[in-house]
Amino acid sequence: MLPIEGAAALRQILGILSDHDVEDSDGRLDALDRRLVLAWNSHEWASMSATERGVPMSRADAQLLVRGLRFTEMMSAHLPFFDQVCAVSDWITTELEEIFPELG
Repeated sequence: MLPIEGAAALRQILGILSDHDVEDSDGRLDALDRRLVLAWNSHEWASMSATERGVPMSRADAQLLVRGLRFTEMMSAHLPFFDQVCAVSDWITTELEEIFPELG
């Protein structure tokens, strides 16, 4: 189950990967983004208030998100909020590893 705020955060990660032309030969970036968007209607997205929803996610999806988090950390290394980026990244990775052990 995922809160809409969590889905928005994951969509930001996917957006960062897309903005930096990360290879998406299998279409996984777009497919995961569509699944996140479809879980809530446009009013819920506009208001950012909605109930938690289940969003299908595979190990490959989780690995893609972890890759995006690591990329974001690397790109933020010289920014003043680097520690916050790392803390959020570690928290998301820990949550994903509970579902998909040994994501690495």
